[in-house]
Amino acid sequence: MDCTKILENLKKRKFTPKYFEDIKSAIDFILEIIPNKDSIGFGGSMTVTEIGLLPKLFERGNTLYHSDYVSNISKEELRLQMHTANWYISSTNALSTTGELINIDGRGNRVAEMVNGPENIIIIAGTNKIVNSIEEGIYRTRNVASPLNCIRLNRNTPCAKTGKCSYCNTLDTICNATVIQHHPMMGQKNVYIIIIDKKLGY
Repeated sequence: MDCTKILENLKKRKFTPKYFEDIKSAIDFILEIIPNKDSIGFGGSMTVTEIGLLPKLFERGNTLYHSDYVSNISKEELRLQMHTANWYISSTNALSTTGELINIDGRGNRVAEMVNGPENIIIIAGTNKIVNSIEEGIYRTRNVASPLNCIRLNRNTPCAKTGKCSYCNTLDTICNATVIQHHPMMGQKNVYIIIIDKKLGY
């Protein structure tokens, strides 16, 4: 996929975009930029899980604040540890060719860390998440990512049954906040947007 336009626009917006044709090259780059003694927090991301990044980071000595790697603290404490980590890694629900990230969240901890978390952020996305506008990005979050996540999380929402958003007001909704990030936030040191030419995550 030709990602020239989106890479140019992400760079103009002061993100640090990187494009990789395969998963291995992307992982090699991440292992290169993250020191092996640093701590890393993670947002709930099927993309990060699918590419097999966590085991490689763990095996070489990084401290991972992820529910699969931390079992002796509460979820609240785990979220606090994520906030004070050296790095935060997640994905995005949609990535516009205009160079903007679009996300919908249920609890808010994922998007909170993306905009007000560690100085170093890595966002990993497959090319299936690229859209042409913010409006298309919002549509994708509601009609692709959210229904699939509701099914995965066993949420009792209309979209889990129909596969389409009905703008529901159910208690189980995971669409509680929509965040559009136009630029890295003040105080953020590095925000890498890593695009992999594969279909990854939701």
